[in-house]
Amino acid sequence: MHATPDERPTSPGTAFSGTGVVTLTTTRADGRLTVAVTGEIDIATAPLLSEALHTALADGVARVEADFRGVSFCDLSGLNALLRARRAAAARGHSLHVTGVASPQVRKLFEMTGTTAMIAPPPPDTPAASG
Repeated sequence: MHATPDERPTSPGTAFSGTGVVTLTTTRADGRLTVAVTGEIDIATAPLLSEALHTALADGVARVEADFRGVSFCDLSGLNALLRARRAAAARGHSLHVTGVASPQVRKLFEMTGTTAMIAPPPPDTPAASG
């Protein structure tokens, strides 16, 4: 993949758990860092998510996004990693949002724990926003 100076990918991280594999890839574009997550986030893989988010926050950008389009499962370990990273972002005057939540299980986790405010609304030009 070709990357412009404002679109720099970093090395992806991969972790294995009893339920599967999670892969994280961080990219910079439009003044934000996006951590694209694929796979399952559980007690075994949440530390990798946490590390990727805290590394992204240390970069100094005002907005970090955790792209969950590829996440099929997330337990409370993953949610706690997100909440800790959001608190760290707020302490620095930055923001952290989750985008692209496609899995009904993951969406239900956010709903049942009252943390849907972490999910960024889809851009206005996407089908989910207009429907």
